[in-house]
Order: sequence, then structure tokens, then C-alpha cells
Amino acid sequence: MLLKRGMIDKEVAKLAQDLSKLGFYAGAAGTNYNAEIEAAVKAFQSENLGPDQLPLVVDGQVGPLTRWAIDLAAGRVAKSSGAPGKPPSAKPAGSSSTGWNALKIAQRELAAGAGEKGGDNRGTDVMKYHAVTGASSGDSWCASFVSYCFDEGNPGAMPFQPSASAREVLKRFKQKGWDFKADVNTPPAPGDIVVWWRGAREGWMGHIGIVSAYENGLVHTIEGNRGPYPSKVSAFYYVLGRIDNLLGFGRAMP
Repeated sequence: MLLKRGMIDKEVAKLAQDLSKLGFYAGAAGTNYNAEIEAAVKAFQSENLGPDQLPLVVDGQVGPLTRWAIDLAAGRVAKSSGAPGKPPSAKPAGSSSTGWNALKIAQRELAAGAGEKGGDNRGTDVMKYHAVTGASSGDSWCASFVSYCFDEGNPGAMPFQPSASAREVLKRFKQKGWDFKADVNTPPAPGDIVVWWRGAREGWMGHIGIVSAYENGLVHTIEGNRGPYPSKVSAFYYVLGRIDNLLGFGRAMP
């Protein structure tokens, strides 16, 4: 839940109590998110880091990053390294079965150090991914990697027509009604896809990855073909709500 000024909720009372114990708030602990609590939150944010080990945005609102920082200061959670997180060991309730199966393949490729060999967008691993989409050696392979993971993870039950284009994969998800806008109330789940634009928002270039985890406001991913040669299948993380060049998320069904 995102807490902000004007809200009335029992979580506001908990927030006020926490801020009081941490020395940022001297008012009463009520359920009304008033100007005093907002000022206390801003003061806390200005002095603390989020789970990504970067300064919190001083906006007076309490989302996952600020809540994590408060819990850390209160001794409820351990300090985060800011490194890409590990996917959960069991499929979360919000994940699709086909997406979860695809994530397992992505994890396998990540652990194997798969990626480019012998040239940019080239090598046996790249061609293995391209075999699913029909792309050629030298073509970008991020979408072929994602398509391969879904195809390999769901033998005989590929949930969408594979493509070597990140934007085309998202388009096909949209046609099936599988796209969605992720926020703190409806966060992405392991096995979802995430797609970015490159070059220009309305252009043709894009990039795609598979969500591996979501925790404390951070979206963890496994992506192929990001970075200069020799690009490898790698893990990354982003702050939900502040992902640059984002086109959208998708969740394959079932």
C-alpha cells in the first residue's frame, strides 16, 4: 500500500508510531496522514537509503522503498546489498505457470553463463535462442532468449507465437489481454515479461527481460543481450515506478 497525505488508514497509525520511536515525529499516533506526518516522512527520507542502497526520493509518501528503510531503522529487516535478488524457491500465487516455467529456464541459462561467443550477437547459445524465432546470426537476441525460455519451459504448450522483436512480443501479449500496468498495489510477479523501448518510444527498437522476483519495491530481472560484446544472460534490478523507457509488463496465461 502507498501511504500519502490525506489518507485515513490504520497503517498510518503504525507509521506515526515508527517515526516517533525513530525520533522524526512528536505528534499523536492517529490514522490521519496529515501535514505533520508528511513532514516527518520527508525528514526520514532525506537521511536514509532504500534497499537499492540509493537515497530515497523525498516526496513525503511511503511506498515499498521507504517502508523497507523504516523497517530497517526499526531493526525488523536486515540490510540489503542492493544486488539482484534470488527468485523464490516455489511459485508465488501471483505467477502464471507458463511464466514460472520460463523463469526456470532463464535461471538455468544464467547459471550456465550463456551468451555471445565469437562476435556480437553470435555464438552457439545465441543461435539456440534464434532457432525458436527464426532469426539469424548477428540479429539482436533478447526477445529470442525470452521466446526460447517460454518454449523450452513449456514443451508443446508455447503460450504465444515466438518473435525476435521485443515490441512484437509485447504486442502479442496485448492482443491476448496479458499486458498490465504494474504498481505497488499490483506488482509484477516472477515469470512476467518486462519490455523497454530503445532509440525512440514510437520507433521499432526495444528490449525485453523476464521478471525473476519483486521485493521491497525492486523488480529483479534476467535479461539477454544487454550491454557490449560479449553480452551474457545476466541479472539486473530496477525500482518499480522509476523504470526508464518502460513500455509495459505482461503475464502469460495460464
